[in-house]
Amino acid sequence: MLDRLNNPYVMAAGRTLLVLVYFIGGFALLTGNVPIDYAASKGVPAFAVWIGFTIKLFGGLAVIIGFQTRIAACLLILFTLGTAFIFHPFWVEGEWNTFWKEISMIGGLLVVAAVGPGSLSVDERMKG
Repeated sequence: MLDRLNNPYVMAAGRTLLVLVYFIGGFALLTGNVPIDYAASKGVPAFAVWIGFTIKLFGGLAVIIGFQTRIAACLLILFTLGTAFIFHPFWVEGEWNTFWKEISMIGGLLVVAAVGPGSLSVDERMKG
């Protein structure tokens, strides 16, 4: 019965649900509501914040549609490592759970980077 989960639709849904938080968060880039002051308080320069939100928006979209999926997943992994250690360090009180949620997201992104997007993707259509 669980073998039925191994199909292109489940893979596409899983990819989408995994990165939806990045894609939606990246919309701050389009609205101009990027938290530059907060990032600056953590020592992150403004240009790095803009790069991060660009990665969130376009990396998230790339994984959702399955375009250059492995590269996009790796970029999101790097972004998430940065946010985990800079903004949610586990050694700071109140950040333990958020830090480990970030690390868990990295686990899901590693799976996507390892197995690719599946057959319902731009990457797969470009092969054929």
